[in-house]
This record gives sequence, C-alpha cells and structure tokens, in this order.
Amino acid sequence: MPQRRGAPPISAAGALGRADAHAGGIPHDRLERLRARTPVVWLDERTAGQPGAWAVLRYSDVHHALTHPELFAPQMDGPLHGPVSGTESGTDAPPADVPSGSAHSAVNIDSAAHIDMDPPARAMLARIPPQEPVDFVCEVACELPETLRNTLAGGLYALLRHPAEYVRLQEEQHDDALVDSAVEEMLRWWTPVLQVWRTVLRATTVGGVPLLPGEQVALWLVSANHDGEKFPDPGRFAADRFVQSPRPHLCFGFGHRACLGARLARVHLRAMLVALLERPGLPRLAGEPVPLRSSARHGFAHLPVRWTG
Repeated sequence: MPQRRGAPPISAAGALGRADAHAGGIPHDRLERLRARTPVVWLDERTAGQPGAWAVLRYSDVHHALTHPELFAPQMDGPLHGPVSGTESGTDAPPADVPSGSAHSAVNIDSAAHIDMDPPARAMLARIPPQEPVDFVCEVACELPETLRNTLAGGLYALLRHPAEYVRLQEEQHDDALVDSAVEEMLRWWTPVLQVWRTVLRATTVGGVPLLPGEQVALWLVSANHDGEKFPDPGRFAADRFVQSPRPHLCFGFGHRACLGARLARVHLRAMLVALLERPGLPRLAGEPVPLRSSARHGFAHLPVRWTG
C-alpha cells in the first residue's frame, strides 16, 4: 500500500514497473496472474527515480479510467513516450501523455503534419534484400520516429510469430475487411506504448481499491489489451478478430482523449502490411530479436529479418 500513514510501501507486483523486468519482452504471464488476483496494485518506483503509482491492469478498469477524465486527469508534462529518434532506444523513460492525453504518439503535435500520410512502404521494404539478413529497426525503418518505428516492427513481428496467419492474409489480401482487422489486431497484440499515467482528482474506487486525490495511476494498456475476459486467447494473433466487431482495443486510449496519432499509425501500418503481402515469399527471423529495455515503450533495439522464397 502507499505510504499514507507511515507504513512502508509494499508492491505485490515486484519490479513490474522497472525496465529490467521487460528486457526479455512483456511479462504477460505475470500480468495475467495479477489481473486475476490483484488487478489494481501499488508499484513503489522510488528506486527507479519515479513516484509510486497504482498499476491498473484489467481492461474494464483501464477503460473506466480513460473514459472518466473528471476523475483521472492526464499528465500534461514530461516526454512524449520517449525520444523521437533512436538515440536513446535502449533506455527507459517515464511514461507520459501528449497534450491530448493520448495513449500513443510518435511525434510532437506541431511536427505531426510533416510525417508522410502516404508512406513509401514499398521503398522501405525494398531495403530487405532477398536471402540476406537485415535489421528492420536499424536499417529498414530507421528514419521513422521511434514510436511509429516500434509500431511497424511490432506488426511485422506479429506476422513472424504467426506464419499461418501471414499466409492466410497473402491468400486473401484483396479482402479489405480482413486487412483492416489485421491492422487492428497488430495494434492490440503488440501495443507500442505500454502504459500511460493519470492523476486522481477525486476520491474514487477502482477494482475494489480506494484511490485518493493526488495519487498517481499507471494505466497498463498492454495488460488491458491482453485481458482474456475481453479478448479470448489474447496471446494469439488472429487476423480476423475485428472483422465483425468494432475497435475495442485500447492501444490509442479511448473516447474524446484518444490519440491524435492514431490515424497516422494506422495509415503507416496498413501500408506496410499491404506492401508485405504483395511481395512474393515470406519474411523470417534472421537472428534473436533484442527488445527495448523499457517499461514505457514496446519495441526492439534490433529485429533481424530475412526474406525467403
């Protein structure tokens, strides 16, 4: 519990909020256990130089906080989910929102208009030579802002991990509804921004836990998007998951404070997927991926791939 009356802070989630806990990828097993037992848990992050916060892990609770800004105020200061270049991609950064209170942003709002909304995806993928290994992060998508680069790398990795779904998409690539659904599923399955923070404005209760004004909450988008109560078999990438349903994932937040960069991310991700499906053969991993060391951003420091066929 937080130190309200002199009691030492206790974290049932251990080092969940520390970058080292994510060095091998998202600890989905740990998040699943916490959602089942303690879906709102106190994280003492003083050792990481950050204030403690209530980690909100369940889809229903994260959705509730995102849709009640009168109770949970977006934090307006701090960096935009980390640097916009790759110079610090191996380090952790405090999670924060953009001025819109969004859950996902690649660039400063003022510079967003300078990002190509008709992305040259085919030219980018042409940097992957046949049969030769290449680092998708450092050699293919290196010129993109970091969060957008992480989004594309995550989408590609979803296909690399689920080759049968990739083949299905190749065979049905002219089905626009399926392609659109696959884009949404990439965003849900990967979730490039792991968490966003809010400040409690009024006393309230979430997940059975009383929260006091001034306390911080960390809304774990990646945990909400892998909540089996909302998404059956959440660890599986299912290209058709959103064909018959709206977009209930929380990758970009929700409601009137949803991400201003959502359209940008979807345009780039869809263009990359279409370009991938048009290219004969299949991409494969060409080595061991190196995840970012971050509890705020979900991406790779290195993603070696090879084109076969």
